[in-house]
Order: sequence, then structure tokens, then C-alpha cells
Amino acid sequence: MNIRSRFWGILGIFLLLALGGLGGIVWEASRSMPEVDAATYAWLQSQLVYLLLLVFVIFGVLAQIWGWLDGAVFKPMIQVTRDVGIIAGADPAREIQLRPDHLLGELPDAVRQVGTALLSARRQVGEALANQVEGLERLEKVIKHLNVGLIVINADAGIVLYNLAAQNLFRTRQDALGLGRSLYELCARMPLETTMEFLNRCHASPEGCADKGDARFFCAALHEDVMLDCAMSLFPCQRADQNYYLITFEEATRRVSGLRRSDRLIRHTLENIRGPVANLRAAAETLMDHDDMDHQEREKFVKVMHDEVAELSVRLDAIATEADTLAAEHWVLNDVLTSDLIEALNRRMERHHGMSVRAVGEALWIQADAPALLLALESMLAKIRFHAGPVEIEIEALMGNHRIYLDLIWPGSAISARIVESWHAEKLEDGGAVMRLEEILERHGCEIWSQAHRRPGHAMLRLPVAPSARQWQFHVVEISERPEFYDFSLMNSFSSLGTRLAMPLANLSYVVFDTETTGLQPSKGDEIISMAGVRIVNGRVLYGERFERLVNPGRPIPAESTRVHGITDADVQDKPTITEVLPQFKAFVGDAVLVAHNAAFDMRFLQLKEESCKLRFDNPVLDTLLLSVYLHDEVTDHTLDAIADRLGVDVQIHLRHTAMGDAMVTADVFLKLLVMLKAKGVSSLGLAMQASDSMVRIRRQQAEANY
Repeated sequence: MNIRSRFWGILGIFLLLALGGLGGIVWEASRSMPEVDAATYAWLQSQLVYLLLLVFVIFGVLAQIWGWLDGAVFKPMIQVTRDVGIIAGADPAREIQLRPDHLLGELPDAVRQVGTALLSARRQVGEALANQVEGLERLEKVIKHLNVGLIVINADAGIVLYNLAAQNLFRTRQDALGLGRSLYELCARMPLETTMEFLNRCHASPEGCADKGDARFFCAALHEDVMLDCAMSLFPCQRADQNYYLITFEEATRRVSGLRRSDRLIRHTLENIRGPVANLRAAAETLMDHDDMDHQEREKFVKVMHDEVAELSVRLDAIATEADTLAAEHWVLNDVLTSDLIEALNRRMERHHGMSVRAVGEALWIQADAPALLLALESMLAKIRFHAGPVEIEIEALMGNHRIYLDLIWPGSAISARIVESWHAEKLEDGGAVMRLEEILERHGCEIWSQAHRRPGHAMLRLPVAPSARQWQFHVVEISERPEFYDFSLMNSFSSLGTRLAMPLANLSYVVFDTETTGLQPSKGDEIISMAGVRIVNGRVLYGERFERLVNPGRPIPAESTRVHGITDADVQDKPTITEVLPQFKAFVGDAVLVAHNAAFDMRFLQLKEESCKLRFDNPVLDTLLLSVYLHDEVTDHTLDAIADRLGVDVQIHLRHTAMGDAMVTADVFLKLLVMLKAKGVSSLGLAMQASDSMVRIRRQQAEANY
């Protein structure tokens, strides 16, 4: 209850006491007074009227005094109280704007000074933290670009860290890969759990384990037709339930298939050569044992030996071809982005030859033994420079006929095929390893084409290399330079779902979402046409973990709705329906707490589709509108823009009235509200939901009273 309510309560009590006392005096006087004449009675009545007028004048004066105090003291005090909460929890730079005739003296200036000091302190803390995490950010950048998939989990298999290679490895379930999500949603549970238990036992009793390093195991990827070759390392803490584990993942399906084919080749070789070798041995022994054999009989045995040798030669050629194929598959051919390859090549050329190359065109995915291919390209560039002189050389990657062309382009004439052919036998050395250029080209299944370029006066060398399946199977999301794929504070903060209501709000995982629709009446046929969500983990918006989809509503979009969100029928014509999109969103959300502004509206659209989509949204839900009402009940405007303005959230950096733009604004607002809720004693999910429910009841009662 604020000071204005208290004042009115006290004033009402005094008013009731005064009226009650006056009434009691009048009643007692009329009861005890003897009979009086009419003149006296009239005089008494006039005195009573004067008394009543005096009472009303007194209360009128009090009302005037109250109005003046309300405007000059009480309202400014309420505003300062609200602004102090915002300064402490959301926006230290907030300006306190009061009416000029307020009677709070120097209190607003003192609050401004405290806000300025708080802002300065937070900046200093931020700078100190930025300096502290520089090394961690550098580590994150290294981890991000590792070719090996890397995930760190806590004792509950909650994901603490992952890199881009892991995101690409689990490409069909990227919605399930996120900080705080369970690794059991991506990988078979049993191999992970047994390996974690094994490492825990080894740590508890080291003498019982021969290998105290990492533990290797195979694991099936759920929803992926691949086997994973995994290595797990333990990072122990004082308690076993606080341990965390680093796991590397490599796709083992191709390797296992190659081993099986090698095994089949060995067995097939033995079966195929056993018969001819036995026949040769028998024929040779017969000839050696029978020197007196006549010429005609001897010719028969010689023909048998000739035929068996010919058959054996054919079979050995076939076996050698298959063995070469298997050997090529065993070479380390990884997925490489041509832009990364060219950047590495440019550094080598600058360091070894004092020249640079320029990448042009689009970056494409290829399959290559990157070190060997770099060595070959470096050799060819040096030869181009010897042929053409100090000219600028460009490298362009182009889509070809089932291949990707790497074109080395320079101004000048083409190099003759005879000269290019002479390069093949050249030996290239790198770090003690010696390879011939021909061997590297064979390893990549390509050859060098020398020809004129389509640009007049230019020539090129073209290498057709194998494309990676990534080029068509999925699009790799470019990761922001800011570290968003790790959060080491998650090590010990995730518990079983049953205890979430008691968990601190700051430790929970949230998905803040928004929808755009054809209209405002879901029960009358309006449909979702766009939905978006962003994840919040440990008080941080993870801009790299976002969900955004356009949805075909199966009905025309009204023009008045298009004027709000800008989405037209043409925009959603070829988009999936809600029955396809909603399960994807559910997978993205997982068991996170849902957050929205005016959440009842968006949740109604979701709930009406649960039956047709065969799913259920039983996640806890928090509403920024209700939380704002709880914190600032004296304010009447609780639109998203109004709350953002009050809390100092910049809405200009997001595209408003789009699902993703509104979700991002709501996320920024929600983080500010969390700080203010904690300051008010609302520190757990259960308390926040109780606060929201109380606001629902109050607003329902207000609506019924107004009705």
C-alpha cells in the first residue's frame, strides 16, 4: 500500500469518527433535552446547520490541503520510489522528472547522484569483467572453429558449451542443441551415462583404471543416420554431482563402413586367389616331378599355368583398384569452406613468397585434405608467378558439373598443357613430409586444366574438386563474434524438472517468443503467420539460438493486418503450415520457461493447435505485462513500448511489429524485470507465477467492477 492510500485511509477514519461523534452529540442532545418552545428549537436547528457547515468547511480545507500535498509530495514520492527501483534494477541513467513545485527538497538530486555513481560503478565492473574474460573469448573463438565437434555437459547432461562443428554434426536437430538443453535429446543415453559413471569411478579410485585420460566410445546420434566416435574427459569437482565432462564427436559411420569393406576385401582376396594359386602350384609340381613328360602333355600344363596366371592377374588388378579406392577413403578428407582455404593460402604465400592472393565469388564447401591441397595450390601459384610475373592472382570457387571448380586467375596468357603436365612429378615437402603433386591430385580425384579465362586478356588454372554434402544438405549459421555458445555458470544450476518452481529466476532457461497473426480472434479462425523465439540462459540473451518461421495460414491475410506486420499472402505462399512449424518450435523450447508480452493471447493460438499437432505446451509461462503491473501497479500504461521506455530499453535496434523484433524487445524488458523482481523479494519461479496470478485476479475484479 503506497502513501496516498494510507493517507486516504487515515482521513476516512477521522471523517467517520467526526461524523459519528457529531451524530452522537445530536442524538444525545435530542434525547436528554426537555421540551422546548418553537423559537428555541429553531435556534438549535440553525446552530446544528452551522456546525455541519463548519465540519464540511474543515473537510473542504483538508481536501484542498490534500490535493496540494498529493501533487507536491505524495505523487513525487511515489514517482521517486518507482524511479529508484528502475535505477537500481534496470536503467541507472534514468532521469527523474518531477513538477517544479514539489516539496521533496534535494531528495531527487541525491537519487540522481546515486544513479550516476551506480552507472559509473557498473561501467567499471563491466570493464573489469571484459578484461577478465578476454582469454575466455579467445578460447571460445578457437573452439568455435575446431573441425571436431565439441560439447561440454554437466552432471545432469545439461549442455554448457558447444561449437559450430557440433552444431553442424547434429544438423537435423539444431533446435535441440542449446545451452542448458539435455544432450540426451541428441545422443543415445546409455553410452553417455555409462562412460560418465566409468570416469567418476576412475577419479574416485585411480588405481583401478589403466587409462586415467579420456574414455573413447561409440554412440548413436538420435534422429541422424550416423554413428559417432566419441572421447569423453572428466573435469572433477568436490562433489560428483558438480562434475562436468568434455566430449568430442567425430562421424564414424564412414570409417566403420571402410573397415568393414577392408575386411570383406581381405576375405574376398583370399577366396579369389586360393584357387588359382593352388592350380599353379599343382601344375608346377607336376612338371617338376615328371621330367619325362611328352611335349603335348607338357603344353597342357603350361597352358593351365598361363590361364591361371592371367586369371590371377585380372583378379589382383580388381583387388588393387578396390584397395586404392579404400585407401583414398581413408585419407583425411574433411569439409572445408573455400574462403577458409584461401585465407590460409594467402597467409602462406605472404610468408613464403612475399605475395598475396584475392578471393572472389561465393564461399563454397568442398571435401579436401586441406594441408595437402594448400601445398599443391602454393606450388601452382609460385609457378604462375614465374610464368606471368608479379601480377595480382585471384581465386574463385564456382559450382560445376557435380564438382566445385577452384579457378586460379591472372592477367596474361595461359600456360601450355605440356608445361602443366611436367609439374605432376614434382616433389613437394612440408614439415618433413614429401608428396608428389600427382599424388595430391589423385587423392582429390582431380586434374589441372589450363585455359583462357572468360574475362578477356586473362588465363586460369582450374582444379575440379569434390563438393561437400554440406553444400546442399543444410545452411551453416554464421556465429556472432561475441561468445554465445558457452556459459560455465551452468555447471551446477540445472536440476530435475520437479524442483524448478523453487529455483532462482536467474538460473532458469527461458524462451521469449512472439507471434504475428491474421487477426485478433483465434477462436474465430485467425491463424499464426509468423512466430519467433530467442533463448535466455543465466540472465543472457543468446542471439545465436533463435527460432524464426513464416507460416502459411491457409487463408487470406486481411489488409488491415498486413498494415501492422507487413506480411502478405505472397510472403507465406510457399511456407510450411502450422502443423509443421509448431512441433519444430516445441522442440526448440524443450522444457524452458515460456515468456511473452500479453502471453495469454499468444498461448491461446498455440493451445488451439495442440490437438491437430499432437503436442502439448505444458511449460511454465511468465507474462511481462503482468510482471510490470505487479512492479508498477500505480502506472496505467503497460504496453510493450511503454514498459521498454520506462526501463530504458532501446526498441530502435529491433524491427518492431515483427515476431523476432518483438521477441527481442520482450527479452530485453524481461531481463530488466528479473532484476527488479529480485529486489522486491520475488526470487523464484514459483513466487513469480504467484505474483502474476495475483495480478490476473486483481485485473479480473477491476474489469467486473467496471462492468
